[in-house]
Amino acid sequence: MSLVITGSWISYQDSNYRRSIPAEERLSICLRFLATGDSYRTIAGSFRAGISTVSMLIPDVVAAIWDCLVEEFMAVPGAEEWR
Repeated sequence: MSLVITGSWISYQDSNYRRSIPAEERLSICLRFLATGDSYRTIAGSFRAGISTVSMLIPDVVAAIWDCLVEEFMAVPGAEEWR
């Protein structure tokens, strides 16, 4: 698998050895973790993925979400707003 970064989106390409996990499934795994707080082991079993895959995937997806939404929802306050 090779990492492809286009703008603030992260996607993966298939390799000769395995297919990459689709973006929809990555988001589903991440949202399940954030919504339930289940362990990586439980989530990995639910989605039939490896624990190490889930443990690498969740921080990547959360970082991508943060990078996309930070400017819109977490604007840096100006000096007047701090006062």
